[in-house]
Formats: sequence, C-alpha cells, structure tokens
Amino acid sequence: MTLTELLIGMVIFGILMAIVFSVLIAITYQSKDTVATVRAVQEARLGVSQIDRQVRSGNVILDPSQESMATAGVGPFFSMRINTQEDGLDMCVQWRVIDQEGDGFGDLQFRKWEPGNVLSATDWGVVARNLVQMDVLPATESDIDPADPTTWPPFWVDTTSTGTTTAQFVRVTLRLKDPEAREQSKPVAVSTVVTGRNSVIGYPATKCQAYPAP
Repeated sequence: MTLTELLIGMVIFGILMAIVFSVLIAITYQSKDTVATVRAVQEARLGVSQIDRQVRSGNVILDPSQESMATAGVGPFFSMRINTQEDGLDMCVQWRVIDQEGDGFGDLQFRKWEPGNVLSATDWGVVARNLVQMDVLPATESDIDPADPTTWPPFWVDTTSTGTTTAQFVRVTLRLKDPEAREQSKPVAVSTVVTGRNSVIGYPATKCQAYPAP
C-alpha cells in the first residue's frame, strides 16, 4: 500500500466515523427528548383524568373566565372551580395553573373545601409540573380562536362543542416540556373537553362561589 492510498483510506475512515458518531449523538438526543416527552404526557394525563372524574361525578363548573387573582392567585382562564361529588362527598374543588417560581415552568395544582366552609380548605397540591407557554396565552375571551389550538388557555368554556345539548363544555389544555429536553424541542399539548351537568339538570350555579384566600 502506498502512502497516498493509506492517506485516502484514513480520510474515508475518518469521514465514516464522523457520520457514525453524528448519528449516535442524534439518536441519544432524540431518545432523551422522547423520554422527557413521555414523562410530561404522563403527568398531564394524570391531572386531566382527575379533573374528568371530578366533573363526571359533579354538578357545577364555574366559568373559568370569571376567575381572578383574588379567587385563585392567577388570571382568568388559568383556574377552574368545580362542585363535585367524587367518592360520594359533596366538595368544592379548585384547579389552577401557576408559575410560582417565575422560571417559565408552572404547576397544575388543586385544593378542595366543604361547600359553605372555606376554613376547611386544604393546601394547594401539585398534580403536574413543567407547564409552559403561559406567558404567551390569551388573557381575554376575544383572543381565543376555537380553530387555533395555540390560543387555547388552560381552562375555557368551549361553546363550539355544544352541538344539540345545553350542557356546559369546558376545554382543558395543558402544555408541558420537561426541563431535561433540548431547548429546540417543542412542548407537548394534552387537551380534552369536560362536561358540567348544572346547565342540564338545573343545579344552582351559586355553589362554590365562596372561596378561601389563594
């Protein structure tokens, strides 16, 4: 083998090794993003399934557009109150999405209390973490486009889903991104519609209007 042939072989080998290592690095990053995405989706589904159970066994969903800093420590559409009878207990449950640390990653939290007894309220409990994009979501009803999922806030009354029923439909949308995922990876969104029975059966909408301090 001549020196020229040896150099050419080394160059080709170096190129092949660079390609192989690039593929391995890309696969490693993709695997890391996939694991982070699965973890985020699992947390989001846990929160959504708990909300769904409470609504299905409940009576009243208060309009999330009426929530405020006074009622939940967050703005409209970032909190929701439910009068539920989950596990046979008549309770008021409140959910909120809040970024308490101010680092761009929020929590899905909930608390509960006995109707008419705000002193019985529990502390806020965390169900899901690493919620994102809260600073770019709409703050008013007119900013929400039912045809554009990027404008959907965490909680809002979706009037486009009513169909032929008079039931109240509330859309729950959670966007999550694991901090361990790469910066360029996109958040994962979990969205569902839950139905309140108060507008069908006639339960009083005043229940759970009294609330403890945020």
